[in-house]
Amino acid sequence: MTRPGQSGFALIEVLIAVVIIGVALLALLQVRNQSIHQFLTIGDQHTASWLAELKMSELVSQDLPDPQDEETWEKFDSGDFGYLDKRANELNAAYNPDWVWRDEFAKFEFEWKKEVIFIGREFIGDQWDLEGWEPAVDESGETVDQEDPHENPAVRVVRVTLTVYLPEDNSRPAGASEGEGVRKVQIVNGRPAIQLVTYVDPSVLFVAEEAETEAAAAPPAPAPGTGG
Repeated sequence: MTRPGQSGFALIEVLIAVVIIGVALLALLQVRNQSIHQFLTIGDQHTASWLAELKMSELVSQDLPDPQDEETWEKFDSGDFGYLDKRANELNAAYNPDWVWRDEFAKFEFEWKKEVIFIGREFIGDQWDLEGWEPAVDESGETVDQEDPHENPAVRVVRVTLTVYLPEDNSRPAGASEGEGVRKVQIVNGRPAIQLVTYVDPSVLFVAEEAETEAAAAPPAPAPGTGG
């Protein structure tokens, strides 16, 4: 209560001011939390992109299916990148005695599949498509003249599909991408993920491996100027 001739704030005015300030602070806090979440999400996307590129390079360089060996026409596996945590922590601990073990990469999981794809003039598919192939029929029920892919599957390539899942708490919407070097995020099996698909000509790899084996088995050439 104020005396006559004096100015001041009534209790209701003070309460209104407190409410306005409180709402403003809550809005700022929400913006702050959203900014932190977005920063962490973008960081996860950058990490997932890097891990996907690293893993794909590994997959296409080793243990590809052999087109001549039917038992290897499809290979698949899954796991996480925890093995990179071990390397990173051991390296940092070697230079910093106070280093605390951190699990940064184990939260990123992956799945991959390597499969032989058959490509003919009238057929494209994997081994299951090849096994289930049947000649088409026309409207009258007559068999259409087609080349049987079992007899001549023509070109054989290896398709490598890699899916790197972002951490479970990553709620980035599908299709979003952030900045250069970050691949498009998709929803795979209900989870945000980065998926890479590439094709490899296995004949080139196997020919190269055979050439390396032959070179290793060959006797060393005599040095210039020496008798053989």
